[in-house]
This record gives sequence, C-alpha cells and structure tokens, in this order.
Amino acid sequence: MWPKQNPERDLRSLLSRIETASQPQVGLVADVLEHACPRLRSALGPTAPVRRLIEAEAWVDLGFWLVGWELPDWVIHHLSCDDSRWNCAICVRGLAINWVEDVAEFQHGNPALAILGAFVQAQVQKAQGRCPSNVTVFRRMDRAGATSIGREVER
Repeated sequence: MWPKQNPERDLRSLLSRIETASQPQVGLVADVLEHACPRLRSALGPTAPVRRLIEAEAWVDLGFWLVGWELPDWVIHHLSCDDSRWNCAICVRGLAINWVEDVAEFQHGNPALAILGAFVQAQVQKAQGRCPSNVTVFRRMDRAGATSIGREVER
C-alpha cells in the first residue's frame, strides 16, 4: 500500500532544496511547479506564459508571476539585498491584524531563489492553515453554463 500524500512535507523538502541550491535549475523549478502550484496544475490557460518564462530562464519574473497566479491575495512586501543575501517577504494583502504571522519570508544568495523560497514558504503556511485568505473559491463555468467549484476559465 502507498503512503498517504503529505503536501506539507513535500513543500518543506522543496524549501530545503531551494535553500541548498546555488542558482535556479530547470529541475528545481519543475518541482516547484509540481508541488507548490495547485492552481497552475489544474489550469488550462497560463501554461504558455510559464513555458516562455522557463525557456527564457527568467526566474525572477517567474517567481513574481507564480505569486500573482497561485496566491492572488498575497503581494510582494519587499525584496532587498543585505550583505549579498536577498530577502523576499510576501504577505496577505490588506490584512493589518497579526501581520507578522501573515508574512512568508525567505533569504538566499540568489534573488530568484529568495522569491521562490518565500512563495513555497507561503504555501507551507497555507497548508498549515495559519494564513487567512481574502480570496473566495473560484467557480468554473462548464459548457452547459452551470457553475462548479474550481477556477474561472474565462481568462
């Protein structure tokens, strides 16, 4: 019998790999897309922009795009470099109470990996149920016009 999937464990393992990487590699980015991007995996439309960003090795832009797509109620709070270490913090947009708990932060020597690390950290916090969300469930319109739970395909 196969062991039960544990998304939080997979995300933590991914964080460890990001932390030890010296620069983004296609395999690592593919694992981020596989384990930390549930909306992207279920989407039909945004694969072309992601493919273009990967082909161009535009890792920073890909990180920004993933935050916007996967975490639509989160924003980049800051991205700064101190002593050759990049610090990226993303937070839930518009929440003032308990803001320290609503921030996902990651440091790395590479700016793209700092962004991807903060993104994965936010997904860990969401998996733990620690972060509130301003986003309601998306509804998918099927061909007959009835709605179903999922994401909106019309974009």
